[in-house]
Amino acid sequence: MGNERRRAPGAAAVRHIVAVNRQALTAALVLLVGGLAVWGFMQTRTRAPITRPPASERLQDFVLPDLDDQPRSIKEWSGRPLIINFWATWCAPCRREMPLLQQLVDDHGDTGLQVVGIAMDNLSDVRKFIAQTGIRYPMLYGELDASNVAESFGDAFVGLPFSVIVAPQGDILALWAGELDSAMLRRMVVELDAVATGRRSAAQARDRLAAE
Repeated sequence: MGNERRRAPGAAAVRHIVAVNRQALTAALVLLVGGLAVWGFMQTRTRAPITRPPASERLQDFVLPDLDDQPRSIKEWSGRPLIINFWATWCAPCRREMPLLQQLVDDHGDTGLQVVGIAMDNLSDVRKFIAQTGIRYPMLYGELDASNVAESFGDAFVGLPFSVIVAPQGDILALWAGELDSAMLRRMVVELDAVATGRRSAAQARDRLAAE
């Protein structure tokens, strides 16, 4: 009897610990499922409204390293229609749109539209991804520095992927938050070409793209 009385509190304590642990596990699972739901939404979200920049907004110079760890200025690509695409190796929509961007560059040759990728990621992961996928357009990278550049475009930057559409003379025509598809890329190319050839002003192109 004495032994049983001594064991009883231990058994009750064990039951209490199990109950507490079960509650903690349930709470952790709820948080995990909620977190996965948010992550899944961000990964599958393909489109967001295009942002029309102010009429006077022009691309400001910034410098980030390339995959050889050499500093490069974005002004190196001045004078050409330009799509600046912010991405990361862990971003599924980013990975999906990159072949479309590469095809766009291939279709326009060495003197036409240019895409510059900016990886908000570490150099090792970016190099490995580029080697595996064969993406050939210019690539810059940075973690905090690249994030600071993206944030410099204001409230339009809400996550990845994020693209900045720039006319040859440096006028920003549009800011696009979300995954680019082939239809939207075609519209952007039409407006970039119209501004480059003088058929439309930058302001007119901004209006047309913002009407999406």
